[in-house]
Amino acid sequence: MLMDRAGDTFAVPMELGATRYPGLTYGRAIDVVDEEYRPGDVAFTSDPDSGHVATHAPDTHLWKPVFSEGEIVPWTGGHIHSTDMGSAVPASLSRSLTEIHQEGVRFPPVKLVREGVFDEQIMKIMSTNVRKPALNTGDIKALVGALGTGERKVQAMIERFSHRGFPSGVAALKEQAEAQARAILSELPDGKYVVADYAAEDSDEANPCRLKLTLTSRGDEAILDFTGSDPQLASSLNVPSGGDPRHTILLVGI
Repeated sequence: MLMDRAGDTFAVPMELGATRYPGLTYGRAIDVVDEEYRPGDVAFTSDPDSGHVATHAPDTHLWKPVFSEGEIVPWTGGHIHSTDMGSAVPASLSRSLTEIHQEGVRFPPVKLVREGVFDEQIMKIMSTNVRKPALNTGDIKALVGALGTGERKVQAMIERFSHRGFPSGVAALKEQAEAQARAILSELPDGKYVVADYAAEDSDEANPCRLKLTLTSRGDEAILDFTGSDPQLASSLNVPSGGDPRHTILLVGI
C-alpha cells in the first residue's frame, strides 16, 4: 500500500485481507522512529500501543520511504499476520491471554533495514523468540522485497509526473475518493440506524461481548456512535485505537 508524506494511506490493494486501511495514518508510527530516514531504510513494528497500526503482536507492519530530489514524497508499506510471535500459546491467539505481554515479542517502531542492510541483531531477537523462525523471517524478507518493488514503481511514476506533480495527483485522488464516499452516503435516507451483535466470549466463564453501533445519517455525512457496547475486556479481544476516530473508517469500508 502507499502512504502520502504525512503517513496517511491513499492506495491499498483489496487483497490485503480482512482489514481495509484507506484513510488511516502511519504518521505516529513513522514519527516514533527516532532516527532520520534515509534511502534504503525500512522500519517496522508489531506493538499495538506504539503508533496504533498493529492490532495485536502477530500484526507486523513495515514501511519504506520513497525519495525524490532528496525528499520523502510517499511511503510504501504493508503488513504480515505472523505465524507466531512467541506468545504463551502457538499462533499468539487465545482468549485465555489477559496481558499484552502474553501475546509475544513486541517491537516498537524501529528501523529493520538501514540503507539496504538488515539489522541482524533485530532479526536474531525475533528468530530466537518465535516458534517458527524460518517462516517469520522469510515473510519479513519477502515483504521488504515487495516494498522495494513498490518503491521502484512509484519512482517511475514520479519521474513521469514530476516531483511536484505526484503529490498533487495524490491530493486530487483523495479529494475524488471523499466526493465519491459522500455521494454514496447521501443515498442513505437521513435517520438513525441501530445494530447490536455479540462476539465470542471474553473467557470460558464470561458472557459474550456486546457490540452496539448507532449510525446517524445526515446528508452526505455519517456519525458512528458505539454507546451501549461492552467496556474493555480482560482478554485479548480488545483492539487499541489510540483514540484515532479514523479507525471507524474500517467499519464503513466493510
